[in-house]
Formats: sequence, structure tokens, C-alpha cells
Amino acid sequence: MNTVRRVELAESWVLHSRPFRETSLIVEAFSREFGRMGLVARGGRRPRSSLALAARPFRLLLLSWTGRGELATLTAAESAPQHAASAPPGGETLLAAMYLNELVLRLTRREDPHPELFDHYSQALGDLSAAGPMEPVLRRFELDLLASLGFGLNLRHDIEGRDLAPGAAYCYRMEQGAEALPNGARTGEAMNFSGAELLGIARGDWGSRDTRRAASRLLKTAIDFYLEGKPLNTRKVFAAMR
Repeated sequence: MNTVRRVELAESWVLHSRPFRETSLIVEAFSREFGRMGLVARGGRRPRSSLALAARPFRLLLLSWTGRGELATLTAAESAPQHAASAPPGGETLLAAMYLNELVLRLTRREDPHPELFDHYSQALGDLSAAGPMEPVLRRFELDLLASLGFGLNLRHDIEGRDLAPGAAYCYRMEQGAEALPNGARTGEAMNFSGAELLGIARGDWGSRDTRRAASRLLKTAIDFYLEGKPLNTRKVFAAMR
């Protein structure tokens, strides 16, 4: 028989919330210690409810809950002390933050803690809020997300364990790695890359246009692989905006 869990003031980010019944919310929260949690905020849609904070993403909260099973009951929500709101500006930057939320929501399991991913997510939100270049923030987070979940990409060695050669061509095979291609093979298509591109991604050489393009292609394919072909809503909105 499952015991009732009582959690007090756990550092958490709200990934998503939706109305539930007349005045309540169902909240998907991401906690450092407990991972992704499904919570019911009873009365959370009432204007004066102390649980109304749980409807606000991009702000570090201290959440308390009790219960067992798929949905616990949220009992308290308050802003984390000495932590400024991390809501990014509007437009594409806000959409990028929503993309981070959707990735965590779709690729993590409930009650499966990943403290390092929590830290990577917090850092990425802060970087987006700083209004610097958006693309490097997204690519770094995608790499960190995959690594934190045990799906890290080997971008320094081929499948035989040899160091990647900058001038060589490779096909990156999911869950295997980079396979050397014959001389003269084309890069820039499908999952074919030059060694220089893969090494640039590994170094985080985001100042290089070639690295950014290769990283976008590689990481989109990798994330789609682990999503098992299920589309991301934020990608559709990005495409419609461009």
C-alpha cells in the first residue's frame, strides 16, 4: 500500500497548468528533488487564492503538496525568496521558454528526479531573460537535456572509438554515434556531418554559422527520435511565425 507523501516548500518551476472543474487547476511542476509532479490546486483559479501562483510559469516557486498516485494535492505556493521573476520578454523569446517547458514535459517521467536538468533549465531561463542570442541557449539546453536523461550524444569519437577528424565526413546514427563515410561523401544532408561540425557542437562554438546549422539539424532529429515522432506544439508556432 502506497504511503501518503507530504512535501514542504520544494523548489519548483511550473511547466504547464490547465483549468480543472470550476475553480481549480491541474499543474505540471518540475521539482529539483522530486522531478516532474502532477498537482491539483484546489481553488487555484480564485483571484485571492494563495495557490494562484501555481498558474504562473517562469518563476521559481516553493511548492508544498500531499498525496499519492498520479496527482497530489497542492497545499501551498509561494515565490522563492531572493529570486527575481524569470519571465522572458515576449515574442520569440517567450516562445523559446515555452519550448523548454514542452521539452521537459514531454521527455521526462513523473516522479523521476533530475537535479542537474533542473539546474540546466534554470540557467536556460535566466539566459533567455537576459535577451542575448536565443539559438545558442536552445542548443545548449537540448544537449544538456539529452545528456541528463541518459541520451547524450558522442560528438568527439566515432563508433569505433577513434577521434573525429575535422576534415572527414560522418553519418550520425542515433544511439550508436558517428560512422565514418567514404571520401567524397556529401555532408549537410540528413544526418551527414563533417567532423569539424560535430566537434564544433561538442565545443559549443556557437559563433560559427556552420556549427549552429549543424546543431539545429542534429538536435531536431535526436529530439524527434526520443519523442517517437510526436510533434511539438511550440515548433508549429515557431514555423508559423517565420
